Amino acid sequence: MRATFARLALIAFAATTVLGAAACGGTEEEIYATLQECVTDHTVNEGFNETMAITICLTSHLEGINFTTQTECEAYVTANGGYPDSRVAACADYLANK
Repeated sequence: MRATFARLALIAFAATTVLGAAACGGTEEEIYATLQECVTDHTVNEGFNETMAITICLTSHLEGINFTTQTECEAYVTANGGYPDSRVAACADYLANK
């Protein structure tokens, strides 16, 4: 009886570990097609504020992003969603953390 319970507990633990890794996306970063899609996912589904969502998207979830100045970053964010209340702070965070 104990062996059966131990096996069931081990199976349940393994299953939750695998499912947890799959739910979190494993080790691969998700790539979004647009800044707006990424920001929406991070604000609506993950609960980040807009500034943090933009920073996360610029640093981790969009291909080909490598701004070297605040102006370049803000121009990109403005052209790809606007975000007038958040773009300055988000771009400053991006440049500080890239």
